Amino acid sequence: MASQQTVLLHKHNYQSFIFIVVTGLIVKYNSYPSGLELNVRNMTSTKDIILECARDQYLSEGYKGLSMRKIAQKADISATAIYRHFSNKEELFHHVVKKGFGTYTQYLTPAALEATAELRFKKTLDNALHFVLDHPRYFELIFIKSETKDELARYDDLRADSKISFNFYTARIQECIDEGFLKKDNPGEVSALLLAAYIGFFSLYTSGLLPRTPAEITKLYWRSINRILNGLVV
Repeated sequence: MASQQTVLLHKHNYQSFIFIVVTGLIVKYNSYPSGLELNVRNMTSTKDIILECARDQYLSEGYKGLSMRKIAQKADISATAIYRHFSNKEELFHHVVKKGFGTYTQYLTPAALEATAELRFKKTLDNALHFVLDHPRYFELIFIKSETKDELARYDDLRADSKISFNFYTARIQECIDEGFLKKDNPGEVSALLLAAYIGFFSLYTSGLLPRTPAEITKLYWRSINRILNGLVV
């Protein structure tokens, strides 16, 4: 019996490793306008700087305030250099949103390497917390801003990006139900419940209405999560 469990564990870890590698490649592939791009250090770092400057300008001035010239100034590059990476502000904003969802997914997926369904589920919740602590502006971008929702409605690739993380959550819940850690329920609906609680909780946090120190918000987050889990755990 122990030998069979060891084989199953090794199989799960191998599948989890493949999932993370493939997901990482999808995120990286989708982050470029025309597929895989040569991994030239200075080109990649410049592109990332542009995306971060565009994200910050969008969050402070809105979509109408996005300006290729202003973003180039903030990125410390020439006004013409920014067009080597993005043809216009519409394309730039599209890739800012992709970067946000890609970063969120990259935080979640390492949880698949944990040994049991319960640990994978709890690690996913923990990784989601650290995503907000490390990247509060990307959280605000992909989960709160209305223009992001409009962008999702217009583009299939962004909807696919957003579903990777949701499906990952749902898979963790399904296996917890299968292994008896969570009560029998609809995993998609439970995933939606947790996502709604997550967005609502951290919307208050990013608005300054909850404690700001990492230690305080971490404790409050887990107390809130445990209240929800009290109704879900067997």
